[in-house]
Amino acid sequence: MNQLRTLLFVAFSLIAFLPTSSASAHYPIWGNEATTVIPNLSTSYAFYRDLKTGEVDVYTFEGKAGQQLHAGMQIPAVKGLENYAVTMVLFGPGLPEADHDQLPPEHPEDLGDLIFLPKVTDDFFEPFTQTNYWGRQDIDMLLPETGPYYLIVWNPESQPGKYVLDTGRAEVFELADLFRFPIWWVQVQLFFGRGPYLLSGTAGLLAVIGAVIYRVRKRRS
Repeated sequence: MNQLRTLLFVAFSLIAFLPTSSASAHYPIWGNEATTVIPNLSTSYAFYRDLKTGEVDVYTFEGKAGQQLHAGMQIPAVKGLENYAVTMVLFGPGLPEADHDQLPPEHPEDLGDLIFLPKVTDDFFEPFTQTNYWGRQDIDMLLPETGPYYLIVWNPESQPGKYVLDTGRAEVFELADLFRFPIWWVQVQLFFGRGPYLLSGTAGLLAVIGAVIYRVRKRRS
């Protein structure tokens, strides 16, 4: 009976912890679309991407003159990605022209562009998923003009890898997201390649729960 009480206590503690933990997290978005629309520049989003060989990811949004743009690049801290990095280019109205030899083969021709080359910034720890990231580029700027903008991400050497692009700073969550947190947690673990550990941990937890239920029923019989 003591084991059952302990499990119930842990479960209720986790439920109570979730809203607090979510306040320090980004709203996650998964997918491998060629072009991704950023819903808005204020909400804190995290785009989890698996970059394939030679692939170029495009993010687009409608910007307004004087609007704040924040975009940060992180690399998941997993074996094999210690030195991995990507290049980012921001295309949009009113931006200066950059060296087009540094751009991917396909890119907007009628817009100015800013190139953000790989660099090392502060590492990042995400408390809810217990995952670590290596910091790369960090963009904080005011948009010069109103119009469509494109943020392009690619690896100049066409090397595959993983990255997480975060945009915005406002942490916005709804009550319904409380029930999505377990799914998001599992998705992040799989993104980090922790599938085998996740399966073994789940099997162990089910075994413990089964043993507790068996002992409770045996005592009652």
